Amino acid sequence: MPRILSLLLLAGLAVAVTACDNDDGNNGEDGNSGPSGVLITTEEAGMATVQVSETTIGRLTSKTAPSLTAEVSGPIEEIYVEEGQTVSRGDQLLQIDREPYELALAQARTDQRRLEVTLRTQRRELERNAELLEDGYVTQSQFDATEGEVESLEEDLEGARARVRNAERDLRKTRIDAPVDGAIDERFVSEGDYTSPGEPMFTVVSQDLLRVRLPFPETTAQHLAVGQPVHLRAPVAGGEVEGNIGELRPGLAGESRTFEAIVNVENPGGWRQGGSVNAEVTIEERESIVVPAEAVIQRPAGEVVFVIEDDIAHQRQVEVGQRRADTIEIASGLEEGETIAVDGAGFLSDGATIRTGED
Repeated sequence: MPRILSLLLLAGLAVAVTACDNDDGNNGEDGNSGPSGVLITTEEAGMATVQVSETTIGRLTSKTAPSLTAEVSGPIEEIYVEEGQTVSRGDQLLQIDREPYELALAQARTDQRRLEVTLRTQRRELERNAELLEDGYVTQSQFDATEGEVESLEEDLEGARARVRNAERDLRKTRIDAPVDGAIDERFVSEGDYTSPGEPMFTVVSQDLLRVRLPFPETTAQHLAVGQPVHLRAPVAGGEVEGNIGELRPGLAGESRTFEAIVNVENPGGWRQGGSVNAEVTIEERESIVVPAEAVIQRPAGEVVFVIEDDIAHQRQVEVGQRRADTIEIASGLEEGETIAVDGAGFLSDGATIRTGED
């Protein structure tokens, strides 16, 4: 008996399911289904400024990095700075023994004073001889000899004055000062060393003005020009700077065969000599048709967009130009003002019926 009841219940359930299916079918036949067509968004193709750019990784150097060398000889008495220390223009970095240069200056000044006294005496003698010449007490040759001695002393005095100036200069050069605001990058000497003219002593690096060296492939050289805008970004130090190409090196760099562009910029803060920056150089700007990146679809025939006319999608093959994160330049195949599919374009086929959120 229980088995018979179970069979009856199953049969009733099957009948109920069949009735539900028939009801669904009837609803479809009554035309109550949702709207037909692929749901998309559209946009008119418009013109925009397209920037054509080249990217590279550049190296930071200091625009001002003087190498200081000795201009006089002598033992180094004191050094006042260490490598890495920040200095201001005019700060004393080093002192060379002053004594021999002080003695040389004193001697030069003594020689100058002696010649000044002798010249004054000889000029008075020349004035007396001029009067005596008129009265006939001295001959013309005697007068000329005295005049010649005065002229010779005047020349000697000029030489003595020059020697004083040189001695004063040499004395000043025993003191080495910072020529710019910056930091001591390298120190080549120690206290007690005997230095000679031309011997390197310090390298001072100014971080305020930086020179960015940008290498580019040889094939890019023809597209670069002085004045082109450059966007610089330091991935490690942080910060971004806008600049312009200020110089193009005439030759190629060694084995790398790269062409170098130079950009001079002010330090935005935290950038240091030897660091690296990402650079993007704008080599051309043009007006072109630009569409959202989602509108360009890859198909076997190539890259296409779907032009919408009377709610019908028409596949159009296009040639693309510059790509950005959100947009793509259309070089050919699309006209300004044409309506194209954007969101949902990837689900379309040529001739497909579409609908938008406004339908």
